[in-house]
Parts: sequence; C-alpha cells; structure tokens
Amino acid sequence: MRDMTFARRAGLGLLATLAFTAPLGLAPLAVPAARAQQAAAQPSPAVIAVARELVVANGEARAFEGVISEIVNGAARSFVPTNPDLAKPLSEVAQTLRTEFEKRQGEVVQILAAAYATRFSEAELKEALAFYKTATGKKLVTDRPAIVQQTVQGIQVWGAQVNAEVLERVRAEMKKRGYDL
Repeated sequence: MRDMTFARRAGLGLLATLAFTAPLGLAPLAVPAARAQQAAAQPSPAVIAVARELVVANGEARAFEGVISEIVNGAARSFVPTNPDLAKPLSEVAQTLRTEFEKRQGEVVQILAAAYATRFSEAELKEALAFYKTATGKKLVTDRPAIVQQTVQGIQVWGAQVNAEVLERVRAEMKKRGYDL
C-alpha cells in the first residue's frame, strides 16, 4: 500500500469502512426526504453513460481499483483475532475469493457515475468530459497524485510548525500562571 496515492488510500478507506459498518447497521443514515428526492430524480441511462465515461476520464474510477481486494482481505483478516492459527489459510481463501469479487469492480464505477449523474445534467457532464479529454484535462488527471502528495506533505510541515508554535504559547501562558511545563 506504500505506493498508493493519498486519494486512492482515502477512497479505499472510506469504502472499506462502509463495507464493514453497513452490515452492523452503522452506515450513515440518509434523511428520508433526501432518499425520496433521489428516487424521484433518477438519471436516464444516457446521463449515467456519460457520467461513467467522465469518472473514467477524470481518474476517479482508478482511485478505487484496489477496493475489492481491500474488502476481501479485510473480511478474511477479521477472523484472525479470534482464530490466530488460521491466518495463513484465511489469507489463501482471500486470495481465491479476490478473483471472484474483482468482477464487481464495475459496480464501484456505477456508484461514482450515479453520484455525478444525479448532480449534473447531461450537458454539464459532456462539458466536463470534453475538458478531461483535452491536454490540460489529461495533465490534471496525470499530475493530480503528485499535487495531492505535495499538498499533504506541505500541510504536514505547516501543521508541525503551527503545533510547535502553539506548544510554546501554551508553555508561556502556563508559566505566567505558575506552571512550568
């Protein structure tokens, strides 16, 4: 997982969390009115098709490529704490099942497409898709992982600096109150 982009790890984490919490009844609850509104506004197959093309072109579909493997591995690993002696056979079973479940990757793309299709018109989706087919759009997709990585690293450095400043201020304020931290 070390070579995965931040966005991909975040997407995998979100989907894995949902996959494990939904059966327990812990998945986020939708407001009934919002559900009814979504049901009433089902996009046409043509809009879904354009949205599918968009999520492939903009790189979002690729961000979730390892999610099924993570879900299968996580499900198998969930038995290890109570059955540590079965770690190896559980890993073997997961490896076998991955092939079967990888066939469902298209469902993730469909979910992404549906999210876009319910929020954008067909014309807007086509406009966005046209952008991602340009040299600039392709560059954005290609360079996005490096941009995200650079941003995360920059925020980590910045956060460490702010943290150091806050610690110093807390120490100074506590010293004024007679406490030496």
